[in-house]
Amino acid sequence: CLATLIIMLVGDTYTLINYVSFINYLCYGVTIIGLIVLRWKKPKIFRPIKVNLLIPITYLAFWAFLLIFSLYSEPVVCGIGLIIILTGVPVFFLGVYWRNKPKCVNRLI
Repeated sequence: CLATLIIMLVGDTYTLINYVSFINYLCYGVTIIGLIVLRWKKPKIFRPIKVNLLIPITYLAFWAFLLIFSLYSEPVVCGIGLIIILTGVPVFFLGVYWRNKPKCVNRLI
């Protein structure tokens, strides 16, 4: 909620779209990297849809170009997008990773 409120204070729709598009590009690329890693490390897992590895590798090449171009052309917007993503790290550690939480922390979350 705090990150959303800060983003809403910006007020410029174009900048907000740039934040979201950079974050989307980053998430799509990480997903495709995960697909390739799973195909390499666990080739015997059942997959309802199996594609030739040339498709995700080609996608990653275009993805890397778009990401590098975004970082080069608008580093401040990309940096703010990364900060927005990193605001979820403390939430992950408080909510998921820390298993033996005191009851007051569970009530707060």
